[in-house]
Amino acid sequence: MTTEKNTPHALPLWTELEYSPLCKSPYIATPVFLPKEVNYYLCGEDGTRKPSKLIFIVFKSVNAPKKAEWEDDPMIGEIYVNVLGDDDEQIEPARAVNIGVEPSELITLVREDENVIVFKIKWLYGKVEIPKAEKTDEGYVIKKDDFGEDGVLCTMKPRTGKAFDIRLKIPYIGFMLQDDEEQTYTGEIEITHEELDKYTYSFVGNDDNDRFSISLDDNKLNYLCVLRPDGTLVVRDMRERLATVKEIPAEGKLADLLMGAHSALVKNKSNRWRITLTGKALDGSDDLELDPVALSRFAFQQFAQATDDHQAEVAAQLIHLEQKMGFQWFWLKEADWAHEHLADLLDMDEAADDQEKMMRQALLYNRFEQFMKQLAALSFVTQKPLQGDQLQARNNKRKIARCAKAIKAHQAGQESLWEMDEEQRREILSLFGTFHREFVAALEA
Repeated sequence: MTTEKNTPHALPLWTELEYSPLCKSPYIATPVFLPKEVNYYLCGEDGTRKPSKLIFIVFKSVNAPKKAEWEDDPMIGEIYVNVLGDDDEQIEPARAVNIGVEPSELITLVREDENVIVFKIKWLYGKVEIPKAEKTDEGYVIKKDDFGEDGVLCTMKPRTGKAFDIRLKIPYIGFMLQDDEEQTYTGEIEITHEELDKYTYSFVGNDDNDRFSISLDDNKLNYLCVLRPDGTLVVRDMRERLATVKEIPAEGKLADLLMGAHSALVKNKSNRWRITLTGKALDGSDDLELDPVALSRFAFQQFAQATDDHQAEVAAQLIHLEQKMGFQWFWLKEADWAHEHLADLLDMDEAADDQEKMMRQALLYNRFEQFMKQLAALSFVTQKPLQGDQLQARNNKRKIARCAKAIKAHQAGQESLWEMDEEQRREILSLFGTFHREFVAALEA
């Protein structure tokens, strides 16, 4: 989804729109409004972002008088889109362009070469004018040199209402990685956990370029993403005879594409993107020993440095450590974070003579115990966004059963997962994340 925000805001409450991929075209510079393909949010200066349903959305033409009534149905052209408030509070509307059809139905690429690009444009609501184009029987012929950075102006004149403009562009074909300021990246990229949500991916394909590959966590998982005509990507497992895993949008948050991995290598044609997650919460983990007590001590240090408002963020960053080191937090047992293992970190000097300090440190340890239980629970429910289908689950039934048996033996004290080699541990992580439902069922059997 792509979010269009009005910033800065003149009012303490405002409307935000989140566009689905169907609202976008590789040939149009900005998304267009499709009522059922947009998510609506009422946002506030206090950080709230409350979703709203279409039945609570009203519309007004940008060119309408200020006193004009809001309407229930969007009109063709430039419009204001607003969420109905609970009371009489003023809400700043979002601005959008409604062309009345999906972008894919408006513009069809006829051909292109080094010098020109030719479009066909079908719009039943009125006339279309492109000043820099030559209209021929073949379509609108536009010189590529005329596009520039802002694209080419296309004026749409509806039979009723004011004319409005959109801008046409030459599409970037292939995989693209961008930040929230629309800066593009390629090659080696390091991204902190805190800034991961600022990055998005997108893929625009054609007959010569309709797929890219992604390798996660140093080749532990390998997927091939193939573009479909409806603008989605079908994800295929390259190690399972290209079996279909799932469909994902052709654009979205980079975090969704990483699927919980700590690193990724994306390949498209001759281009490469080597993405590595890093961040303050993981500083010091490079030399961390894969030992349950050492992990507990490391978790305590991260927890003790965080404020109450950032504990969820710390937990999420510690979850990323699972992929980096090849373990799961729910493998730890309560004895691994016992008080005796943390005594030197709890600053108990002179606590025996200072009851207030004793109570403060005891409360800190009790809070950490709860944090570790929550971290273990988060570890247990964490799964990859791309879940294997039933056929894949059946094909991996024996592997899942074997790995689940190893976890149960570990929990019973009969074996130790910490003594397994890295390949065995990572097999558990891969199966647990990809076939979460089946794995949990095997554990509970």
